[in-house]
Amino acid sequence: MSTVFKSEIEINASKEKVWQALSKVGDICHGHPAVETSHLTSTQTEGVGTTRHCNLAMMGATSEERVIEWVDGEYMKIEAYEINKMPGIKDMFVDFAVRQEGDKSVLTSTMEYSMKNPFFDVMNTLVMKKMNGDILNGIVAGHKKYIEDGEIVTQKTVLEMDKVVKLI
Repeated sequence: MSTVFKSEIEINASKEKVWQALSKVGDICHGHPAVETSHLTSTQTEGVGTTRHCNLAMMGATSEERVIEWVDGEYMKIEAYEINKMPGIKDMFVDFAVRQEGDKSVLTSTMEYSMKNPFFDVMNTLVMKKMNGDILNGIVAGHKKYIEDGEIVTQKTVLEMDKVVKLI
């Protein structure tokens, strides 16, 4: 059973500027408040097959991730293919899509994950769903802050969470 969240936020920047930030795959930590550090692990810097390592802010967790879908300037989908110190998660995918609306852009992101067994399905229902939904909202709000202000976000950065629209 998969859990899916989808959120979006309006960003005061062109679609090109938003994509420029998103397409730097190794720099996800700049706009993701739950990622302390990140770096490329492939020589490839963009497109399908690009890989990165993320050090997460919670529980000393790490994630090895790869781009599995890419439409230049518009869309990418990331698979977390190895997740450490995050018990119970079987697989996780996050995507990013950007579209122009007038002189602004809209960033939409979807998180989908499944748990390893029924015990973790219960834990997901009781605790993790809310936490992961909040993380996705922080990702889009964090990118808004980073793209508009140039400020690298952390868990302590004040974000405009009230600007996030929860779609699913």
